[in-house]
Amino acid sequence: MPPQAFDQQMLDTGDGHRLYLAQYGKPSAPAAVVLHGGPGSGTSPSVLEWFDLSRQRVVLFDQRGAGQSVPHGELQNNDSQRLVGDIELIRTRLGIEQWMVVGGSWGATLALMYAASHAEHIRGMVLRGSFLASARELYWFFQSLRAMVPQAWAQMTHGWNEAQQADVLRTLSHALLSSDTAQAHDAARRWSHYESALMRAMEGKLDTPAASSKSQDAAKQQEPVAERTLGKYRLQAHYLSQHCFCTEADLLEAAAAMHDEPMVIIHGTHDLICPPENAIKLKAANPQARLVWVERGTHTPADPLIASALTDAIAGLRQSNR
Repeated sequence: MPPQAFDQQMLDTGDGHRLYLAQYGKPSAPAAVVLHGGPGSGTSPSVLEWFDLSRQRVVLFDQRGAGQSVPHGELQNNDSQRLVGDIELIRTRLGIEQWMVVGGSWGATLALMYAASHAEHIRGMVLRGSFLASARELYWFFQSLRAMVPQAWAQMTHGWNEAQQADVLRTLSHALLSSDTAQAHDAARRWSHYESALMRAMEGKLDTPAASSKSQDAAKQQEPVAERTLGKYRLQAHYLSQHCFCTEADLLEAAAAMHDEPMVIIHGTHDLICPPENAIKLKAANPQARLVWVERGTHTPADPLIASALTDAIAGLRQSNR
């Protein structure tokens, strides 16, 4: 049975958004906040498995437009700086002086942006599968990884001209952020299938064409995706097309500034989504940080190897902060 929240609320940001927020564990214990990935993916109670809830207070929330926050998929007043402001709003509203910050993938990006402005309120940081919002990573994901999942990439770009295939992110973003509903749903479906193929590839599953790929049901391909799926990929297109409103240099500078607080960098050796190079860059920026390589670890926190590393890192930081 999943843990029960001792507090759930919708927090009004004052500019058109309301954030879903839940607290778990022991109210009087040291606090931690978990920043979910995406952008747009939403939080999950499964992350509570990383914590000893008898010794920790854990704050989960859905970022603007994601998960149970409303309006779902809303792009107006939705950028990285506002998300940083939301984290600080949550901290002050909950009366927390300092907390541990745990973020994975895009959540790691956001954790570093928060540290750049509010390091004095952080008592330790855990970064998993870090994304540094760089042009090299976006090219890697949308163009270079074609070599790893050629069938999925071909399916994603089917029917596109050469110019569209040369800039996949731009092509998908144009469709997702347009007023053409059918185009937006089609782009979300293409992106989702490609991402799923990459996740399977990290598990060692061969990228083979589906048995029906040569005779796909045209009607099925025109079916709309779920609204939550569309909202997720619209948010990703909004953020990634603008390089997440930050630079890699900003993030590395923020990591360097964390030298007085413990930082653990966790990265899977088999992470295709956010390359291991990112962990090396963060370690170089902050030599005091502890770098944990997870042998054969992938990108998702659902990976048991990654989850185990997160559990150990969080327990270690909690004990060192007593």
